[in-house]
Amino acid sequence: MNRVITISRQYGSGGRELGEKLAARLGIPFYDKELVGMIAREGKIETAVLEAYDEVEPDLDNYSLRDVPPDYQIAMTQKLYAAQCRVILDLAAKGPCVIVGRCADAILPDAVHLFIYAGMDRRRERIAGLHPELSGDQVEKRIISVDRKRKAYHEYYSTKDWGEMEGYDLCLNTGRTGVDGCLEAALAYMEHVKD
Repeated sequence: MNRVITISRQYGSGGRELGEKLAARLGIPFYDKELVGMIAREGKIETAVLEAYDEVEPDLDNYSLRDVPPDYQIAMTQKLYAAQCRVILDLAAKGPCVIVGRCADAILPDAVHLFIYAGMDRRRERIAGLHPELSGDQVEKRIISVDRKRKAYHEYYSTKDWGEMEGYDLCLNTGRTGVDGCLEAALAYMEHVKD
């Protein structure tokens, strides 16, 4: 298998877990949260600043809680995205790997692109298990908020619509088969991908 695999995912769908398992089964590197440090180093940006702007589109209307002028937000997000592109392109040049999020599907058009999703009930259940301190309403609000941010960020930097099936090679519903069922489906799909 000589392809990079990108994973876009709804919040709470298990996309990160699926990516980890897929990389382990294929014997290739996995990148998700560790990209933050790599991007910070590449862009010579403090990690705290990067985390504040991580996967967030600029607020051009200046309605956000960020007390930063829109021009600075655009400059900072563009700088972060440029560093992110360099890191992701460098990782892909080194060989096959699995990259979760961060518009990797837009940055690497020749990769195999997966979209992981699930129904709201399953996602609520998963996030409630990971964050027991949140009430049911808080869980759902967080899911909706994170998905909205991911979609806006992706669509700011990409011509593809986040979550629309035409933009992906394979869309997998973890709510139906669980992460392990989707893992087997992804592995079967990868066996037939031509390099």
